[in-house]
Amino acid sequence: MNGMEPLFVTKGLSVSLREKGGLLPVVFPADIAVKAGGCTGIVGESGCGKSMLCKAVLSLFSERKWQVEGEAFLKGERIPLENDRKMDEFRGRRMSMIVQDPLSAFDPRMTIGAHFLEGSRRRERKERYQAAVSVLSRMALKDPEDVMRKYAFELSGGMLQRALMGLSLLGRPELLIADEPTTALDSTVQEEILRLLLDLQKETGLSLLLISHDLNVVSRMADTIYVMYAGRIVESGPIEEVQRHPLHPYTVGLFASRPAFSKERLSVMEGRPPVLGELLKAGCAFAPRCPGVKEECRSTVPSFETAGEGHLVRCGQKGAWGSHREGGSF
Repeated sequence: MNGMEPLFVTKGLSVSLREKGGLLPVVFPADIAVKAGGCTGIVGESGCGKSMLCKAVLSLFSERKWQVEGEAFLKGERIPLENDRKMDEFRGRRMSMIVQDPLSAFDPRMTIGAHFLEGSRRRERKERYQAAVSVLSRMALKDPEDVMRKYAFELSGGMLQRALMGLSLLGRPELLIADEPTTALDSTVQEEILRLLLDLQKETGLSLLLISHDLNVVSRMADTIYVMYAGRIVESGPIEEVQRHPLHPYTVGLFASRPAFSKERLSVMEGRPPVLGELLKAGCAFAPRCPGVKEECRSTVPSFETAGEGHLVRCGQKGAWGSHREGGSF
């Protein structure tokens, strides 16, 4: 990870669902940053809003159903989230995305090669074809020309994920958003995909925004981590610092519930995350599950405050609740 200045930042970026004349918040205003040449990880349970936040970055929502507010910047240039036509200058060119289900990203009626050549003029097709073969070869696909002739359903999950990575990287983006890039892949293929991403970062200076529920993947790849719960970022900071000194009770519970090869009982957080309609309730959304909840937690949403150099947390107790834990259980 070779950069120190942020390549990409959001300021108060939020997502709401338009419902019966009103708005239901899905992602509350969030400020995130990705260093140039670095990797930022966003973690949290399914449904916490991490994928929604990153889709908002690429303006992938229908204005009729969704409202996106806030701003995003790439190399200091404001990204025109409100203008779909102008977003074409960013999507697939300066910013690209790998989705967690690669099969859904390809049209089953088109070959892999047709996806790579789509939109190119006749005189550009040969050059574009050669570039596609080259990038598929870089993705460790043994016979890239054969892959170009196949349909998505003819490829294995690992091959399809590599093909999608190649398609995402064809325009040489400055920022790659990877949404659960190793989901449903076996451990060997997962290792190959992660190694490819690491090599690309070293070779090209690619900046990576990694969405995952796999803490081991994020711990290995990221230099900065954002922890999301119920649509809000509840803790963020350098990955080593947050892992060594987690301060939000949800972060502690998340790390404690990480599977490990040991005879110790796996720690489990009691309760469940709030559903969409409950996000507007007063107080901290984690209060019903928190082992150190105080009365003020049920009435006031904690502000996001500095707890150390680059380390921020949204918790009024700031780790003081830790004394309430017993016997390693959460």
